[in-house]
Amino acid sequence: MLQLFKNEAITKVARKQMEIRQLELDWYTMNYDTMALQATLFAGFSFDHITDPVPEGTALWMEVAYVSLTAIALGFELCVCMSCTFCCIFGKGLALRGPHGARSVHVAVENLEKEQRLVFTQFVTGIIAYLLSHILQLWIYFRPRIALTVSIPLVIFVVTIGYYVWYIVNALVLDDSKALTGQIGAWAPYERIEDLDEAIYKPIESKQMLYKSGRS
Repeated sequence: MLQLFKNEAITKVARKQMEIRQLELDWYTMNYDTMALQATLFAGFSFDHITDPVPEGTALWMEVAYVSLTAIALGFELCVCMSCTFCCIFGKGLALRGPHGARSVHVAVENLEKEQRLVFTQFVTGIIAYLLSHILQLWIYFRPRIALTVSIPLVIFVVTIGYYVWYIVNALVLDDSKALTGQIGAWAPYERIEDLDEAIYKPIESKQMLYKSGRS
């Protein structure tokens, strides 16, 4: 009877740890969902721009720069959409159905954390390329005086956006060495406990299948 109570106590503490890790998992997936939604919007705008023909007589360097920036914005935002979709689907799947229990949850959360920085960089790069392509679009479709009038405040907004992104990231984003996680290192030995069904019942079932196939 004491063994059952001890196992129950260990299971309760392990479940509490998983509830803490669930908070991390939900936070990362929420971030991926947010970036995917915004990236889809910018990808749609970029695709609409890249399909519009450039007017005849446009300078070659300007046309190449405009199309390249628009393609970069479209490519990066599509990468963000695909990466976020795969991370949300397979990350949660690994945490829920992983063969190693709590260790699978830790692997899922750690990999979601690693991928988030790369996906965020792609997201910001795509937005910057999209804004710069808009500035060139003004010089392609409008007269120089009108393009210059509109480009000045637009450039100011682009620089301001870049500054605030840099400021917010430095103010709110934690270094990996300082960030806390929901993993409790003292409980690592208990995370090696196998699934009872897989460890006890499955070998018996496989032996029965071998016995039956041998008799037949």
